[in-house]
Amino acid sequence: MIKAALVCLALLAGAMTADAAEYQKVFSEDQPGAKDHPLTGRYGDSRILLQSVAAFNEITFAAGKADYQGGKHFTETVKAEGKVTRTIYITPTERSTLEVFRNFYDKLSGDGFETVFQCAGTDECGEPFKELKYHWNNKDTHVSNTTVTGDRTRFVSSVFDGGQDIRYALMKKDGTFVSLFVALNRGGTFGDYSAALNDRVTALVEIAEPKAMDNLMRTIDSAEMASTIASMGSIALYGLYFDTAKAELKAESEPQLVEMANYLKSNDLKFYVVGHTDSQGKLDYNLDLSNRRAKAVAAELVKRGIKKDRIDARGVGPLAPAAPNDDDDGRARNRRVVLVAQ
Repeated sequence: MIKAALVCLALLAGAMTADAAEYQKVFSEDQPGAKDHPLTGRYGDSRILLQSVAAFNEITFAAGKADYQGGKHFTETVKAEGKVTRTIYITPTERSTLEVFRNFYDKLSGDGFETVFQCAGTDECGEPFKELKYHWNNKDTHVSNTTVTGDRTRFVSSVFDGGQDIRYALMKKDGTFVSLFVALNRGGTFGDYSAALNDRVTALVEIAEPKAMDNLMRTIDSAEMASTIASMGSIALYGLYFDTAKAELKAESEPQLVEMANYLKSNDLKFYVVGHTDSQGKLDYNLDLSNRRAKAVAAELVKRGIKKDRIDARGVGPLAPAAPNDDDDGRARNRRVVLVAQ
């Protein structure tokens, strides 16, 4: 019995060692596709554990300490809109929160950022600050996106769960906000995941840059199509809507289809209707999806009186991007239908 128990313990230890090795591999590499924001860079040999980038979104920053009175809340907040980048760095071992925090803070200060609010520890920040800032049970605080896979996803919730010695600052320059939230992970309730984070400092860096929302979803009228195609030979259309992974045109596409038909009836040219996707997913799948979407558009135009032999529908998937695919803005620009004069 004792021997069997020892064997079980040995096997369990081996499994935990294997898991620990996999987690350390996660900590040794940046999240695929993630990159440092030029305003902050990174501290030393840190790695990007998690990152999300939204081309246009809103974010609420803590601008005062946290309080329990009247329900957990920040006593003051600042809401910002624009391009929002949220990055969690994990630092090498034997680093303090003060050292990591000061490196980010001093760089921003040296570049002209002014402090809106700063605190350290629960006395200055308030007891519920950590819970309000990043908590496993509040998905709105999590840093996650569709590119986060495998073992890395286990840390979306568990990071900061055992956070101690917290430090925070909200800084501003010319309408751009940067918040720094730094903590030492010690303890935590996520078993092996918390154990892997133990004695590691993690830093959540959030940046909101003022930026107007791109109006990609407007309807382009027939006159603009005629002018653009005459000068450029093609025009990208973003007013044709499909559900994710589907090729059936949604009802919201009607205004753009009407304008396309009006333009095509004003001339006798032949056109390619070319479907484009972003680079998420497998190439063969995206090629097929873009082809089916292009054919769906062509079929709708034929229903509206355009001769079938004037339209050649093709899909090229992600092979002709209009922008980089490394953020939401670029991917949105790449999901389009292009009308090309033959």
